[in-house]
Amino acid sequence: MSRTEQVLWFDAVPLLVVAAAFLGAAARLGPAVWGRRGRRHPEAVTLAAFPAVGIASAVYGIVLAVERKPPPGGPWLTLALAAVLGLPAVFALMAASRPARPDLAGEREPEAGAGVSNGARRSDDAEAVAEELLEQAEEVAGIELACLLLIEDDNRTGRGFVGRLNGRDLDWFSGVRIDLENEPSGVATAAFGAAPFAVYDAAASKIVSGRMVEATGVKSVAFVPLLLNERVTAVLVAGSVSKHRAFTAEELGVLQGIAGDAALALDRARSTAGLAEALERERFVARISARVRSELNIDELLRVAVEETGLALAVDRCLIRLGPHGEIPTAQWQRAGLEPVSIGRRLAVSNLAVKRRKTVVVENVETEPALEDASLAGRDTLLSLGSRAVLAVPIVIFDELIGVLALHRNSPGPWDDEEIALTEAVAREIGLAVRVAQLLRENEQRIAQQGSLFRIAALLGQSLSLSDTLEALAQAANEALGGSFAAVLMPRGGNLELAAGAGLPPALAEALEHELPESASCLQAAAGERRALASPDVTRDDRFERPWAEQAKAAGYRALLAVPAASPRAEHASLIVVFFADERAFSDEDLELGRHLGDAARGALERSELFEAERTARALSQQLARTGGVLATELDPTAVLEEVVQQAPKLLGADACAVRTLEDDELVVSSASGEGAEEAVGSRTSVTARLSGDVFQSRSPLAVEDVSSDERVAGADAILLAGYSAFLGVPLSGPEGSLAGVLSVYARKPRRWRTEEIEALLALAGNTSAALANAELYSRVSLEKERSVAILANIADGIVA
Repeated sequence: MSRTEQVLWFDAVPLLVVAAAFLGAAARLGPAVWGRRGRRHPEAVTLAAFPAVGIASAVYGIVLAVERKPPPGGPWLTLALAAVLGLPAVFALMAASRPARPDLAGEREPEAGAGVSNGARRSDDAEAVAEELLEQAEEVAGIELACLLLIEDDNRTGRGFVGRLNGRDLDWFSGVRIDLENEPSGVATAAFGAAPFAVYDAAASKIVSGRMVEATGVKSVAFVPLLLNERVTAVLVAGSVSKHRAFTAEELGVLQGIAGDAALALDRARSTAGLAEALERERFVARISARVRSELNIDELLRVAVEETGLALAVDRCLIRLGPHGEIPTAQWQRAGLEPVSIGRRLAVSNLAVKRRKTVVVENVETEPALEDASLAGRDTLLSLGSRAVLAVPIVIFDELIGVLALHRNSPGPWDDEEIALTEAVAREIGLAVRVAQLLRENEQRIAQQGSLFRIAALLGQSLSLSDTLEALAQAANEALGGSFAAVLMPRGGNLELAAGAGLPPALAEALEHELPESASCLQAAAGERRALASPDVTRDDRFERPWAEQAKAAGYRALLAVPAASPRAEHASLIVVFFADERAFSDEDLELGRHLGDAARGALERSELFEAERTARALSQQLARTGGVLATELDPTAVLEEVVQQAPKLLGADACAVRTLEDDELVVSSASGEGAEEAVGSRTSVTARLSGDVFQSRSPLAVEDVSSDERVAGADAILLAGYSAFLGVPLSGPEGSLAGVLSVYARKPRRWRTEEIEALLALAGNTSAALANAELYSRVSLEKERSVAILANIADGIVA
C-alpha cells in the first residue's frame, strides 16, 4: 500500500469518523442538556465543545483526503490520536441511546438529600438553587412544566421566580404576581394549607389560576409548598402539558421531599441575596446621602439626587416636586432624547402619592383604575410624556409633606421590592437633606433680615426728605424680604399712587403711577384697615381680579406681601408692596419682619413729615417775605391782585389761583392765573355758593383734598371745571373787619393740604388785604390831593378875576 493510500485510510477516514461521532453526539444530546439544565450548567458547557471538535476533525480529514500528504509524525500517530479522541463521542452516543426514564410510579423514593446537590445547598445564588430544584423535579417526576413562586408580603402575594416549560426557561414568569388573598389559585391554596395537592383537569378547576392555564397550556398540575419552620416560603408547581395525568400520593411525597430539602437552601440563598441587596442599597443611599448632604444649595442638591437616582435605577425620568403644588417640577432628569416635563401639577401618580401620603406603584398607566379620579388630573399628561409605569414616593419629614419623588418608565411593567425600597430610602435622604438646607437657608435669611432691619433703622433713622425716605424704604423692604422688586404707594385723594420703587418693571410702574387699579382694590382695603396682606400666588388669589393677575404675569411676579405704614400725623396709611418672581409661602417670620418694617417706616415717615414741615415752613416764610416786599411796593389795587395770583401758586406748589372780590352780594373773579383759570375772570357766584361761598360765609379756611368725587361741589366753581381736583380757599379781609373776598388756589391732582400751607395762604391773604388797603388808601389820598389841587386852582382863578 502506497503512502498516499495510508494517509487516506489510516488518517483522513478515521478523522472523518471522529467528526461524525462528535457532531452526532452534539445533535443527539444538545437539546435535552441545554434546555433542561441551561447554558451555565457544567454539562452544557462540556457539550458545547463537541461541535467544535467535530468541525475541526472534519476539516483536517478533508484536507488530508484531498492533498494525500503525510501528516507530521506519520500516519500511525494521527490514527492513534483519532482513536483516543473518538472515545468521548462514543460514550456520549451510548448514553443518548439508553431508553428514557419512565414515570416515577414503581421506582424507589430517592434518598434524603438527593433532591438538591451539596453544591446547590451551599450556593448563595437563589436562582441556581431554584433551577436545581426544578431540574430534579423534572427528572424524578417526568413533568413538562416546573415553576417556583415565592411567597411574600406576609402571605399576601405570590411572585414568580423561575419557570420552565419543556426544558426551556419562561422569560415572562418573573413578572407574574398572584394576589393570594383575593385571587383564586392553587398557589394560594398550597400557601394557606401548607400541604401538597394535585388537580387532574386544570382548565376545569376553580382553584387553579386561569391566567396560568392560559399562559402555559397546562392540563394537569400539582402544587407543593416549601416549608421552613412551619412557614410556607415558596410553592413548587409541577404540571403536564401534553396530556392529562394523575399525580399519585407517592409522587407528591417525593416532590415534597425534594421541596423540603431545597427550602432551607433557598431561604439561605435568598437571605444572603437580601443582605447583599440591602448592603448595596445602603451603599447607594450612603453615596446619594453624601453627595446631597454636601450641597447646601437646594437646587443643586435636587439636581444631583434626580440624576444619581435615575441613572442607578435605569429609568427614563426622575422627578422631584417640592410642595403639594407646582407648575414645573423643582428638579428633573430624563434619558437622552426625551423632552423635560413642563407641567408638574398634572402628574396624576405624584398627585395620588401626595393625597395618600404613601408610596404609589403603577405598573401600567393605561389600565390603572386609581387614575380615574378626576381630582388627580387624569392619565393623559403621563401618556403624552410616554410614561407607562410610574413609582411615586412622598417626601415626608417629621410628619410634614415637603414634596414627592417620582420615577417614570416608558414601558409598562412591575416595580420590584428592591427598587421600591431604594426609592423610599432615597426619598428619606432627600427629605433630610432638603430640610437641613432649608434650615440653613432660613437661618441665613434670618441673619440677612436682621441685618436689613439694622440697615433700615440706620437709614430711616435719619431726618431725610420725604422723597429720599420713600426711595430708601422701597429698597430696604425689597432687600429685607428677599423680593424681586418693591413699591411704596402713598395716599392721594381716595386712592393710592406710586411714590417710590426699587427695580420696578416699567409696565408695573406705569400701572401704579396715577392710581391703584380697581382690580387690586384689596390692597386699597388693606391700607385703609392698616393690616398686612400676603398673597402666595396672585394668579390663584380670588381677592385679585383677572386684570391684575394678567398684569402680574406681564410684569413677571407671582407673589406679593403688602405692609401698611403711616405716621400718626397721616389720616390715610401708605402701603409698602414687595413683589416675588416665584410662588412663595409666607412664614410667620416673614409677617413678623413685615410688621417690624411697618413700625420702622411709620417712624421714618413721621420724621420725614416733620422735616418736610420744617423745610416747608422755612420756605414759606422766605417766600412770604419776598411776596410781602413785592406787594408793599404796589400801590395799584389791580396790580396787587395780579401779583397775588402769580405768587400764590409758587408759594404752595399749586397749579392755579384766583381772587374773588365782593360786588353787590356776589363774588366776582377779579384776577386769576393758571391753565383754564384765566377764562374764569369776570365770572360771578353767589356768596352762598359752595366752596368760595363757604369760605366767605364761615370767614375761615376751607381745604378740599379731592372734589372730583362730588359733581355738585365741582360744578359750583368755574375753575374746577377746567380739570382741577384740589381746592384751598381763605378769606380776604376788608376795612374795619369786613370781608372783601376770597383767595383760593387749585391743584390738578388730589392732594392733602398741610397745616403750614394753610397758614401760609392765610398769611398771604393778610398781606394781600394790607396791600389792597394801602393801595386803596393811596388811591383815595391821590384822589383827595387831585381834588384839593383842583379846588385851590379854582379859588386862585376867582381871586385873580
